[in-house]
Amino acid sequence: MKIAIPIWNGYISSAFDFSHSLLLVEVENGTELERSEVSLSARSIPEKANQLRYLGAELLICGAISRPLASLVASSGIRILPYVAGQVDEVLKAYFDDRLFEPQFMLPGCWPGARKGFRRKRRGRRAR
Repeated sequence: MKIAIPIWNGYISSAFDFSHSLLLVEVENGTELERSEVSLSARSIPEKANQLRYLGAELLICGAISRPLASLVASSGIRILPYVAGQVDEVLKAYFDDRLFEPQFMLPGCWPGARKGFRRKRRGRRAR
């Protein structure tokens, strides 16, 4: 599996939409095999989603991500783990140890339940 992580100075980039660098981590059976840093040359939202698909990413661990970009990435079959913050090595260790739910890995300002996605709450029909 390949994990894509937008980075800035050794940390998860706070907003994927504006990232210029991506860490690509190849993992097999919970063990890191290889990592490489890739320049995100894509400028538009569709180009960024296409570049992730071209790189073979299966999971995107990122900070904030816009709805249009999240939709395109998800429609490419790439799973998104949004609103993650922290130093890259600590975040990867937490991911492998299934601890990314801990508060220190949550992007500041993130609301409870944000990692569940952009689903809209359905309200009951109003009486007319």
